[in-house]
Amino acid sequence: MGDSHRQPVADAAIPQLVGDANVSVDVDSLDCYRAIHGLPPGERGTPDPVVTTGIDRALQLFDECDLPATFFVVGRDLEVEQHCRRVERIADAGQEVANHSLDHRYDLRRLPDMELAHQIKGAHRRIAEVTGEEPVGFRTPGYNVDADVIAFCRRAGYRYDASVFPCPTYWLAKRAVMAWRSVRGMPSRSDATDPHNLLAPNEPYFPHPLDCWQPADSPSGFVEIPVAAFALGLIPVIGTSAHLLDTVGFHRLWPLIDAGFPRFFSFEMHAIDFVDATDIEHVADAAELVAHQPDLRIPWEKKDKRYRRIFEAIGGDRRPVTLAEATSRLA
Repeated sequence: MGDSHRQPVADAAIPQLVGDANVSVDVDSLDCYRAIHGLPPGERGTPDPVVTTGIDRALQLFDECDLPATFFVVGRDLEVEQHCRRVERIADAGQEVANHSLDHRYDLRRLPDMELAHQIKGAHRRIAEVTGEEPVGFRTPGYNVDADVIAFCRRAGYRYDASVFPCPTYWLAKRAVMAWRSVRGMPSRSDATDPHNLLAPNEPYFPHPLDCWQPADSPSGFVEIPVAAFALGLIPVIGTSAHLLDTVGFHRLWPLIDAGFPRFFSFEMHAIDFVDATDIEHVADAAELVAHQPDLRIPWEKKDKRYRRIFEAIGGDRRPVTLAEATSRLA
């Protein structure tokens, strides 16, 4: 792909975001990973260590690094009291709680309008009940966003979506894994992202109402914030790849990453990034999950040190903000 589709939106569209950065956390329970790997669902209604321990550690780390962050929460997880308490702590800590749908349906963009509304409104209502504040941002499960999802979010009063992931290598790897699991008789319950989204800019833009991967002709009150991928979108800069990047030396790569996002850098993580195999050993299918999720084999102590180096690099050159704050300044 050429460079033309990755050029930043004109300066007049996003002047306020120069030098800002955000760290976000998708609070995906273990069932989300069971779905990806074709494993049976776990027991509903019980505390999930990815949600409980993951949020606890993320909050502690963000507090010690003086880092504002955005947490994308799945509505169904708020059926569990221990999960509600963690989400309350997120809000009490001054961090942002955003909408990650009700049931984390990977096929969200394929749902009928009524079910799509149920998925977004249902999570919105539960988050507002727990935190006392209505969320203003949305992220689709699996980065599977399209114009219809964005149109509904706009009508519902949301200020931003943070789902587009213009990374061809991630897209190809995901399709390959899904095909391989299908051949092995363990089909993934994930879903393929619209390949048009690979053409999106790599920094915040006002999405076109019909083709959400394209910038609109004029500014609007709704912003699309892509997940970061640099080097023409070939290298994802997310929690999953943080360990490989840090093995190379994140501080060495950071000047290149920083230069690739002159206006705004968005670093996406997942709550599972903050746990390891010992944290889920009491779960019935722990061995299978660890076998399918290599990052669980990395001890938390090592992850903690790596994340601190990454956050130090980001915070040293950028002004960390929540996504709500970034889009408020933009609007």
